[in-house]
Amino acid sequence: MKSKELNKLLVESFPNLNEEYVEETSWQEDDDTGSHTVYGDVFTPYLTGCIEENKQIELVQAFEYVEKILELQDEYAVDVVTFSVLESIAYLFKEKKDLYNLLGVKTKESIKEFL
Repeated sequence: MKSKELNKLLVESFPNLNEEYVEETSWQEDDDTGSHTVYGDVFTPYLTGCIEENKQIELVQAFEYVEKILELQDEYAVDVVTFSVLESIAYLFKEKKDLYNLLGVKTKESIKEFL
């Protein structure tokens, strides 16, 4: 999967992030901006905010999305989600242990190395 496809999948799955996405990519390579940048600067802050504000519905949706990406078994997509999202939020799992219950099987496997 290329950056463009992975980036578009994010915005299609989370239309509420479109404004942040455009702001992040418009001064770079638009939809071709590297997904590590997009996920790290758009999705991760969104997910962090949901965790800090305990937005359960959004968290379920976000972690289901992460699981879906990991299930693709696409090397690039897995790398992006693992290192630009999960590694960045792992510290929050130490503070909020109940978050672990929201994770799918592949997400639990991926985040283990950072806990």
